[in-house]
Amino acid sequence: MKKQVEYLQRLFYDVWNDFGGVYLLVKHSGSTRIGRRGFTEEEMKQGLVLVFNNQTNTSLNWDAEGNLSCLLAFGTRKEDVYIHHDDLLGVFSPDAGVQFVRNDMNKDPAPSPEKNAQHADARPVVSMSDFRKSKK
Repeated sequence: MKKQVEYLQRLFYDVWNDFGGVYLLVKHSGSTRIGRRGFTEEEMKQGLVLVFNNQTNTSLNWDAEGNLSCLLAFGTRKEDVYIHHDDLLGVFSPDAGVQFVRNDMNKDPAPSPEKNAQHADARPVVSMSDFRKSKK
């Protein structure tokens, strides 16, 4: 698990530096806080996509365990955000055409083939087309 978070962090900074912005996919748990805003009911079920670029973020800190603390803008309001490393599901960028989604979440120690078949369709998939910029 630690390795996946390290890869996620490296890709996060590489994409941000090369393309000017990056998205994080975050799941809801009691360990992650999104300031006073919190999670909506839909975000509690589906997860939350956070946008990081030079206009939305003013401070960013990753601790040794891979937890992320930052000040992030939601419209005109800035919120203190703390994302527990277990809640970081992925990083992606439509501009770069890349995504890294962790697949180590909620794994059983020795899953059976039948159980894998049942859960194959339940894995979170982020459609890149929803975030592509439209050309005018």
